[in-house]
Amino acid sequence: MSNDNQTTKKQPFIEIKGISKHFGDFVAVNKVDLTIFKGELFSILGASGSGKTTLLRVMAGLETPTEGSIIIDGIDMTHIPPYERPVNIMFQNYALFPHMTVFDNVAYGLKKEKMPKGEIKSKVAQMLELVKLSEYNHRKPDQLSGGQSQRVALARALIKQPKVLLLDEPMAALDKKLKQNTAFELVNIQEELGVTFIIVTHDQEEAMTLSDRIAVMEEGKFLQIGPPSEIYENPRSKFIADFVGNINMFEATILSKQASKIVVNCPTLGGQHEIDFNGSIADDIESITLAIRPEKIMINNQPPSSENTYIKGIVEDFGYFGNLSIYRVKTSDGNIIQVSKQNRYRSERIISWDDEVYLSWEPSNLLLLTE
Repeated sequence: MSNDNQTTKKQPFIEIKGISKHFGDFVAVNKVDLTIFKGELFSILGASGSGKTTLLRVMAGLETPTEGSIIIDGIDMTHIPPYERPVNIMFQNYALFPHMTVFDNVAYGLKKEKMPKGEIKSKVAQMLELVKLSEYNHRKPDQLSGGQSQRVALARALIKQPKVLLLDEPMAALDKKLKQNTAFELVNIQEELGVTFIIVTHDQEEAMTLSDRIAVMEEGKFLQIGPPSEIYENPRSKFIADFVGNINMFEATILSKQASKIVVNCPTLGGQHEIDFNGSIADDIESITLAIRPEKIMINNQPPSSENTYIKGIVEDFGYFGNLSIYRVKTSDGNIIQVSKQNRYRSERIISWDDEVYLSWEPSNLLLLTE
């Protein structure tokens, strides 16, 4: 859901330079570098224990880095206490005050600063209108849904107009349908205010939906940084390909290498394939991983009429999900290929268990993974 604010992204707004964080002998964050631009919605994506939340806390000033520096809007914030940084944080559990109304929760920071009551009332009203909660200002948190509680927490975090908002797993407590609606609302609010958002999440769908760019993190390091489409369509490693979405991966033998192409043999995918490839492979490497996403594969009861490569298989498992069907197809060499098929027509014949099927794909959808 990129808003692609290229006009506001010419100069680095946040610079993370060589940041590490150690807890005794454990290295939670390991010499990472990152540049984030003004007005960007940036996600740090990783599994539990990858170091993403520790890095977020370092940016917020809640943890002191073992080494490295953090620059925000041209100012070194490395040793600046959290309350003096132009940063606010929205926690995963929202941390709303249960005894306060929605209005008082949102107004809390302004009251602490002793802002005049009239100004507080005006600012809170504007913020509640922005998050579509104007009619809920007298309710307590226990009278709100999960999505409403999240928006109260967002309003409270934004009302002091931080330059940067850090969001820790902002949609973890929401159900799937509410997540989708909330994602659009979150992006619209971010675009309207122009605040730089940095989200940490373990949910790859959430990161893909929300972000201008994503940094995939594992064991305290960034493995790949780029727009969602680049991360998904051109993963740099088997780990990223598997972590971001579903993918089929099979071993292949390298037959020949040229400047921008590699010819490989993969029995599971029907034999020889010529793949465009601009990376580098050591001369002594003889095998490589050939991969393809499930939705890039077409499945039919009849051989395809096009010249696309195809193979035969038997449907071993099948799941119908309404909008799509998932198939696990066993090939002649005993491997399993997962296929996802969009259910476009109500009267469409459903391919089912034990059917013989033909799988085909565009050659350009095959990926080579070297790491």
